[in-house]
Amino acid sequence: MSYNQHLSGGKLTSFTLNELTQAAEMLEASGRYEEAIDLYRQWLKHSQDERKHVAWFNYGWLLQKQNLFSDAANAYDQLTNNYASYLSGTATAA
Repeated sequence: MSYNQHLSGGKLTSFTLNELTQAAEMLEASGRYEEAIDLYRQWLKHSQDERKHVAWFNYGWLLQKQNLFSDAANAYDQLTNNYASYLSGTATAA
């Protein structure tokens, strides 16, 4: 399903992480950086995906590539503050 189909159907939060990544990469490849950034922003705001830390990293990297360093730093802070135990390998299974 395409990015536009998800948005028009109001199903942004049902994007899997892979669908999110693919849609954002397609937007970025076509020079639609603001839309890719907004896609990550909205998904991160609403998603409950257990691999959300991957999206935080990708979001931060996209912001950094657009020279939005303060926003990128905030995204990386979200990554490290919320997923530090997971990233360090000390998280326990829920």
